[in-house]
Amino acid sequence: MVETQSKPRSLVSLWVLIAIFALPPIAAWLFFFNPQWLPDGRTNHGELINPPRAMASLKLQTPEGTTFDWQTLQNMWTLTLVSEGGCDAACIETLIKVRQMRRATGANRQRIERLLILLPDSKGRLDLPNLQGLEGTHLLIAENDQRDNLLSLFPVDLSAQAISLFLIDPQVDLMMTHNTVQISTKQILQDLEKLLKASQSWAQGGQYGHK
Repeated sequence: MVETQSKPRSLVSLWVLIAIFALPPIAAWLFFFNPQWLPDGRTNHGELINPPRAMASLKLQTPEGTTFDWQTLQNMWTLTLVSEGGCDAACIETLIKVRQMRRATGANRQRIERLLILLPDSKGRLDLPNLQGLEGTHLLIAENDQRDNLLSLFPVDLSAQAISLFLIDPQVDLMMTHNTVQISTKQILQDLEKLLKASQSWAQGGQYGHK
C-alpha cells in the first residue's frame, strides 16, 4: 500500500522540477519578443523584424565564386553588415566593434558568427576589403541579379550615413536590426546577451577555431 502511494508523489515532484528548470528560458524568450508584457523601461534596443525573413532565397557567392550554403549558419546567432561597393573605414570600424562584442560574450562567442555582405555599387564596381585582423568574418558577395532580393530582405538605406547591424537567428532568419549611430555597442551587446541566454536551452552552437 505504501509503495502504491509513493509513485504518484514522485511523479508530481518530477514535474515540479521540470517546470522549475524549463520556465525561466521559456519566459525570457516570450518576454523578449513581447516587450509590451514587461514594465516600462525593460525592452530590447534593436528593431524587431516581424515576421522574421528566411535567408534561404538569397543566393550569395564567396570570394572564390562558390555559392554560400546558409545551413553553415544554422544554430548560430549571426551579426551581419551590408555594404555597397566595398567596406570603407566606417564599415571596418563597425566590423571591429562586432568582433569586440563577440569576444565580450565570453564562452558564448562560440555561438556567434560574423558576416559581411557586399553588393556592387550603381556602376557595378566592387572592391573586396582587407579583413586582416578580422579573421572569422564571412565575406559574401551579392551579384547584380540578387540585388533586389537582398534589398527586399534587409531594410537598409544604402544612401544613408548610418550603418545598420542586422541579426540572423539560429533558424537562419533575419529577425532584428540596430542603427549603430542611434544605438550604442553596449546596448547591442545587451540585446545579444538576452537572446543568447533565452535560447541557450534550444540552440546549441558549433565550434570553430578563430578567436
